[in-house]
Amino acid sequence: MSKKIAVLITDDFEDSEFTSPADAFKLAGHQVVTIEKQAGKTVKGKQGEAEVAIDRAIDDVTPGEFDALLLPGGYS
Repeated sequence: MSKKIAVLITDDFEDSEFTSPADAFKLAGHQVVTIEKQAGKTVKGKQGEAEVAIDRAIDDVTPGEFDALLLPGGYS
């Protein structure tokens, strides 16, 4: 059964903490939805290896739409 996974992400995220799980989720048939303050923008990882297009704005989603949440790390 396919799941819908929210990814709350912004600039300077840890590249592999997004790309590795997102690729695995997609390969397993799940839908990965990226969320940030503004839909349509592109955010970049701090290693410069990944650029991610934002699907939805945070103000336009509700927790009940999703089955899981992924929070990639960034600078500490």
